Amino acid sequence: MPNEVSQSTREKILQVLSDIIAIPSVKSTPSPDAPFGDATAKALDYLLGVGNDMGFHTEMIEHKVGYIEWGDSGPITAILCHLDVVPAGEGWSANPFVLRRENGLLIGRGVVDDKGPAVASLFAMQRLKQSGYTPKGRVRLILGLDEESGSLCMQRYKETCEFPLHGFTPDASFPVIYAEKGILHIRISGSGSVDIHVDAGERANMVPAACRVSLPKDGKAYEVSGVPAHASTPQIGENAIAKMVSQLPGDVLAASKLLTFIKDYIGFDTTASHLPQDLRSDLSGHLTLNAGILKIDDTSGDLYLDIRYPVTKNGDDVFREIAEAASKYTLQAEVLSHALPLHKDPLDPIIQSLMEVYRKYAPDAYKFSGPSDEEFPAKASSPVAIGGGTYARSMPGLVAFGPQFPWDKDQAHCVDESVNEEVFYLFVDLYAEAIQSLSESV
Repeated sequence: MPNEVSQSTREKILQVLSDIIAIPSVKSTPSPDAPFGDATAKALDYLLGVGNDMGFHTEMIEHKVGYIEWGDSGPITAILCHLDVVPAGEGWSANPFVLRRENGLLIGRGVVDDKGPAVASLFAMQRLKQSGYTPKGRVRLILGLDEESGSLCMQRYKETCEFPLHGFTPDASFPVIYAEKGILHIRISGSGSVDIHVDAGERANMVPAACRVSLPKDGKAYEVSGVPAHASTPQIGENAIAKMVSQLPGDVLAASKLLTFIKDYIGFDTTASHLPQDLRSDLSGHLTLNAGILKIDDTSGDLYLDIRYPVTKNGDDVFREIAEAASKYTLQAEVLSHALPLHKDPLDPIIQSLMEVYRKYAPDAYKFSGPSDEEFPAKASSPVAIGGGTYARSMPGLVAFGPQFPWDKDQAHCVDESVNEEVFYLFVDLYAEAIQSLSESV
């Protein structure tokens, strides 16, 4: 069955993917019919329309969330995706909102996180339907619009809609995610400065790609570039804030206690090695710290941190340690958001069912995108723990399942975000089998 997607279906997939990528659905100023910004609402309208044209039932909930459903009654098997994306950032080789096909890759903002998987999941539903399969219960593709900024979309879904029995979210990596670290977003605040202004970063959950410093009194300015990455893997990026602080003259740093705190306490360290060892690692891996946003002007200074802490640790203890360190620089710390860890039994029947699907398709995916000089990594065939936060936290019964394979370079939130084109078509078959497997168990 792998990679049997016909040429005509491939062309339809590419058209829908191109159309949805072209909508720059970054969260923006709300309007009456678009609480997360006009572009997010437009993206949801568009994909619901595609689902309706395929003959599925569709629902819109206040332009915050919607779903595409197949089946008349019974328990729900859910596929949970989001259509909002993070800002493109700087450094793209071409327009990030125009889908490109280059060197066997599909390139565009959202092609991996998470518009591409949403499109693949929808075509997987259509593939099953056209094959004559009838689901036991219902299959519901749920589409949110605020995953990158707090998941208020899912909060509204849970207030107004029926919960699924089980399902998956293609918003992370393969094989299957059984544990997700806790996520703390912390703001460190201090006084502003008339001597130095700083502007860096767009989202706490992105490694900042640029940092700009100006000295209003003498007209000097500094600018450095970094390499963006997802905050769950800050080590694969290059933090422009850390880079700037390492290069600024000592007298410039001294003009801001916030800058001094960053130099002394954070620097290039993405593992928060200053924290007590018993807070920093467990079965889910090491704690990570990302300085995502830094703003300093005449009146205020704010640093936004994204921290992913291990599943068996206490996030409140992590915050207290950081707040105490900040207080030594006369800075204040506050928690802006706190997502508790997710930890499931790797032997859970849902996880094991999805693992069987993964093991079937992974060797074919490896032929397309794996290192050509290495054998298929059999060790990558067990459930894993990650630092990323997925929609699986939104409601019980869900786990994260793809779309990135263990040998892939992480693409989420990165410049020139891409996926192997043949692997993308394989997603349709893979997710179709995953949907059928879970549906049969209702």
